[in-house]
Amino acid sequence: MGLACWLLASLRYVTGFDYRFYESAFQTVAVSGLKGASWSEPGYLLLNLAVSRLCGDYRVFLFVFHLLLTFLVFTWIGRYSRSPWMSVYLFLTLQYFALSMNFLRQAFAAAVILWTYPFLKSRRILPACGIVLLAACFHRTALIMLPLCFLLCLPPTKLHYGLTALAAGIAYFLMDPLIQAAVTLVPKYQHYLTEKYWQGNSFLYVLLPLGCFLFALPLLRQTARTGSPSPVLVNAMFYSLLIQLFITRHFILERLSIYVAVFSLIALPEAAAAPCGRCSSRVRTGILIAGALAYFLFAASQGFHGVYPYHGVWDQAIAP
Repeated sequence: MGLACWLLASLRYVTGFDYRFYESAFQTVAVSGLKGASWSEPGYLLLNLAVSRLCGDYRVFLFVFHLLLTFLVFTWIGRYSRSPWMSVYLFLTLQYFALSMNFLRQAFAAAVILWTYPFLKSRRILPACGIVLLAACFHRTALIMLPLCFLLCLPPTKLHYGLTALAAGIAYFLMDPLIQAAVTLVPKYQHYLTEKYWQGNSFLYVLLPLGCFLFALPLLRQTARTGSPSPVLVNAMFYSLLIQLFITRHFILERLSIYVAVFSLIALPEAAAAPCGRCSSRVRTGILIAGALAYFLFAASQGFHGVYPYHGVWDQAIAP
């Protein structure tokens, strides 16, 4: 499956809303070097530069990029997932695969963030923060994980969740003045305030993180009662839900939730296997499969990330 995902992502053609942007950026770096870059994340810039110096072809860059990303994600799944086949299924249906064909820099940063998990499980915050800084070399929004590294390790208590929900509620209603103050300090982001992604989105898009959190409730009860498994997974579902609520104010803030939401790849299979007196793990696995498939069909109907319908290089080759 990893090989199939790598080839499918690498052989796409004008698939993903940002395909042409990244193609143009690669060509600019190939011609002008580091001084020609339109972004400041050094990791992604150096990857572009290295591939352009070796071969100078954007198609080869896609093969290299998606090879690295697929290796990071699938190796992580194989090592830490209770049910690797289910995690791969969720990678496809919950749109992380589609994300990797559109938001290249952020998808790679999220793939790096996954590797904070073993350190967060053992409460080794400093190495986890080091990985966050590495991920920020590909997309600066990964820095949101610096405070989240501490929060994800906290026990899932009523006090913890209550205080966090209260803080999120205050921030929700004070969002606009807070953002205005932030862009005053960093004026380079002022243009976001006038773009279409600054508009609020429907509460319909909150249903997925809400469903993930509700599905993880057996895992929450088990963790709160016994301390095992680590609180990182259920806390990630909780914070993903809180951050996703902010997209009803400004859709672009959805990008901040990716770094915790991606832990659903192993959190949901873990929750499906958690002890629950009301229904068996087989039933919960069936519910998870059906729910993820329903979301996939919804995403395809809405054209998420510009990858539906998918177009490969063969479409260009056979075009009249």
